Amino acid sequence: MKIITLMVLLVSLQITAQHSIQGNLIDEQNQPVAYANALLFKMPDSTYYKGTTTDDNGRFKMENIATGDYTFAASYIGYVTLSRKLTINNTTNLNDLLLSTATESLDGVTVTARRPTIEKRPDRLIFNVVNTSLSTSNAANILKNTPGVFEMNGSYMVQNATAVIYINDRRVYITQDELNDFLRSQSGDNIKSVEVITNPSANYDAEGVAVININTSKGVSLGYKGSINGSYSIDELAKYQIGTSQFYKNNWVNIYANYSYNPRKDLKLDEAQVGFFNPDGSRSSRWFTDFEKVTESDAHNLNTAIDFTLDDSNDISISANYSANNNQDVRTDVETFILPSGSMSFDGFDTNSDLAIDRTTGFVNAAWNNSFNQGAGRFSLEGNYIFTDRDKTQDLLSNFFDQNGATTSTNSFFTDAAQTIDIAVAKADYENTIGNYLLKAGAKFSDVSSTSQLDFFDTDTGSRQFNAALSDRFIYDENIYAAYFQVDRDWDRWAMALGLRAEQTDVEGDSRSLGQVNTQEYFELFPNLSVTNQVSDNHSLTLSYRRSIERPRYESLNPFTYFINDNNVNTGNPNLRPSFTNRLDLNWTIKNQYSFDLYYVNTKGALAILPFQDNQTNVLNSQNVNMEYERQYSFDFSTYKYLTQSIFVQLQTSLYHQENEFRALKSEKELQKLNITGFYFSAFSRITLSKDRTLSLDVNTSYLSNYLAGSYELKDRLETKIGFYKSLWNNRAFVTLDYSDIFLSQNQPLRSRYQNQDNEFLAIPETNLITIGFTYKFGNFRLSNRDVSTPDDQERTNAKGVGF
Repeated sequence: MKIITLMVLLVSLQITAQHSIQGNLIDEQNQPVAYANALLFKMPDSTYYKGTTTDDNGRFKMENIATGDYTFAASYIGYVTLSRKLTINNTTNLNDLLLSTATESLDGVTVTARRPTIEKRPDRLIFNVVNTSLSTSNAANILKNTPGVFEMNGSYMVQNATAVIYINDRRVYITQDELNDFLRSQSGDNIKSVEVITNPSANYDAEGVAVININTSKGVSLGYKGSINGSYSIDELAKYQIGTSQFYKNNWVNIYANYSYNPRKDLKLDEAQVGFFNPDGSRSSRWFTDFEKVTESDAHNLNTAIDFTLDDSNDISISANYSANNNQDVRTDVETFILPSGSMSFDGFDTNSDLAIDRTTGFVNAAWNNSFNQGAGRFSLEGNYIFTDRDKTQDLLSNFFDQNGATTSTNSFFTDAAQTIDIAVAKADYENTIGNYLLKAGAKFSDVSSTSQLDFFDTDTGSRQFNAALSDRFIYDENIYAAYFQVDRDWDRWAMALGLRAEQTDVEGDSRSLGQVNTQEYFELFPNLSVTNQVSDNHSLTLSYRRSIERPRYESLNPFTYFINDNNVNTGNPNLRPSFTNRLDLNWTIKNQYSFDLYYVNTKGALAILPFQDNQTNVLNSQNVNMEYERQYSFDFSTYKYLTQSIFVQLQTSLYHQENEFRALKSEKELQKLNITGFYFSAFSRITLSKDRTLSLDVNTSYLSNYLAGSYELKDRLETKIGFYKSLWNNRAFVTLDYSDIFLSQNQPLRSRYQNQDNEFLAIPETNLITIGFTYKFGNFRLSNRDVSTPDDQERTNAKGVGF
């Protein structure tokens, strides 16, 4: 392909980069100064020009700098600000820059770094969580508390669209039902920040309208250090989590390892209603269902990362993760009461189900990184292998009773479902600066292979009788070939980002029960464009566009039937097609603190799970389908501000209109159109309660007026949470206390009502949680802790044009 050939030529030529500046900040012990400010000011009037922060290794880099005279400044709490004059006309490497300790500010005082909690950039929001009250939690709870993110039935939504999860810019390749288990196993003590990326560039997969990228911490100091952490949560049932993180670093290797153990019991209640109709439209009966599920699990998670520094230009990184959740037991008790129209008494049935689940997942990642042109260019090769092995058995028994409560009949069955998923990914990425242009290019290949086996046995006679009609073997293979090209350019008042990603997809699904092989082959282009105009020092406008894809997941393509009870089932669909989304966004930012977004999102063939009730058989079947389209018009506003030195506030609101259209499979009218207008509000506040800044309070509140998910509408969802954070022993340890869903208002019913369809359910998981957590750090733990994220100095956040 031409784009790959161009990338190889650029690597071989190693074109000299110009107009960039880079360097390293170190302290008096020759240790890197992480998260310090590095700023450029234009001369002769010292007008702010560009800014960034150093990474975990104290490195910084600024690109696309016009030729001219500048003043460079580097600063960090507890250090003397460094300043020097520069003339930039090509690549400038400042190498190691020494920040001297400000001794007058340290005598008898505990130094506490005070970085902003939230950083707003044109394409993303960065939520810094290190050493907050969330640190003893897990990744799932951190995402639920991230501004702009809300959880909906196991999916994490950004601007009313399901986001794709990444960790350290590497995509998490697991099924949706495994995502929360995986995120719960990731210790919050190792999470530095969460990036909510609303306009991903071409180097990200075309999958997903938005990206949530979880950044983890790395060891900064030479030598060994570690931590232990634990948390205890209680609502109806108890949940525990204990873990340990270990770091070791010398001049050529950086090692991180984390282990967590998460024994827990979870209670989930559902209340559901289905109103069935006669052919003439009159009501025939109403079915009421009470659902109780208790899940017991013991999940273990082990992950590690090792970075080898080969020389000044080359390094190798290896990371791996292994999660095991075996002997998981899920017991459900479902009571269904049937009230015929005009009757005053019920008949119905009780269903008891016992699921036993064994599941292991993991991945291995290896990457080689090469830097050139004095660090201004980068080339990397990366390989990934991801696996899932799951076995699930279900033993179900239903007892039917009449209006007098007497048993009339029974039905029982046993299923054994096994699934293996193997994913292999290889990719190459190139990045360099050519003149005033930042160029990125790359290629990627992924292979997904999944085999699912379901054996269904009727057991109503007292012995297992194999049922071939309800059994199946499903084999799924998917290959994706991708290449991308991205170019960014900054002018004095303008900035542009333009990218194009090409993806070829080959899919084959083979179902034994259906006796058919479903193949799909398609080539698609995914452009993205972003243009920013710095209208003035305090105002900027950004117009962006992106096309993306959502491919049906293999568990959705699997035609198996899962029984909740005898009249409520879920089925897959091997004929699903991918959906394509176009998103257009206009952003206006004022003083880097007030952000307004007006955007339009249109998805053709949107993937959804829609409930269809059969009014003749009285069966509710939730099916995976492609809708005709899904559209959204939205106006969002967000801001973050320090009301005082001790009070930080972040607000986000969204006024939106949603509509969709789908085929009403069990209704007279073939196409059904639904629409709603809704409002979302989210507020986060951090209040420092002590003069030494070791005690703080976090308050989170969000409200969702209504929301359209397929044919379901949700109304009036209110989430509330408070959390206390207290650091101890010179920041060597800290304790957190959280209380969530204070008003018991987080769970609201979802209802699907149109034509001859009338069904609703209310899911009630344990959300009224009290959680206490503790973390203790040991080893080479240094006073100048640069991983905390309490609010920055007021004057630094008000610097012109600085987005941090």
